[in-house]
Amino acid sequence: STKGDVYSFGVLLLQMITGRSPTDKNFSDGASLHEFVRRAFPDNICDVVDQTMLEDDSNAQEVIKNCVIPLVRIGLSCSMTSPKERPDMGQVSTEILRIKHVASPMYVR
Repeated sequence: STKGDVYSFGVLLLQMITGRSPTDKNFSDGASLHEFVRRAFPDNICDVVDQTMLEDDSNAQEVIKNCVIPLVRIGLSCSMTSPKERPDMGQVSTEILRIKHVASPMYVR
């Protein structure tokens, strides 16, 4: 179903941001990638973000605020347990385009 596709997209997004697989050995006893990220969101998001994403970025704090946190918010909403709580891909696409628009000036040299 399309809601299943949205879920998969959310998990993939969280996986890309954290650098962790949903099947990571740390996610046992009912823990999940979604829960791991949700517990850190938004105040401790730096604790779960793959640091290699930010290591060469002089604008790291701005990237976290304007890109990472909004993308994590999308990943979390897409990977909700209940399909009824997940957004549709039109909403997701609109939000990603908004994030891209905000982030683009940060990388103009």
